[in-house]
Amino acid sequence: MIKDPRVFWKEQISKALISGKVIINKVDSEGDQIPPPGDSGLFKRSVGELRGQMSDWRASIEGSTRGIHVVEFRDHYEIHVDRYDPYKKPVEHLLYDSPVYGAILTGVSIVALSFLKRMMGK
Repeated sequence: MIKDPRVFWKEQISKALISGKVIINKVDSEGDQIPPPGDSGLFKRSVGELRGQMSDWRASIEGSTRGIHVVEFRDHYEIHVDRYDPYKKPVEHLLYDSPVYGAILTGVSIVALSFLKRMMGK
């Protein structure tokens, strides 16, 4: 029998903080359905790099710049620890935890600044 969703997900967060990554099947070995992250009250819907997931969930770690990211797939959840919580340190998160999107954002910013300089110069 699955525990209270909040207790269950707090345990998974603890495991992720220790090991860095946790994979959880949506149905446990006893045939019980795992409660969705949103049922715990700990996580907010979010976005993440596209990897075929159904949704992304994030939780902040109090007193830390790190964050917890749950990626929901059809049959399992993958949990990992972000070096920088995107709610607390969005730029650092893009640069260190999501470098693909960070590079895209940097490129777009450079083009936009170049365009603005040209417009202001005329």
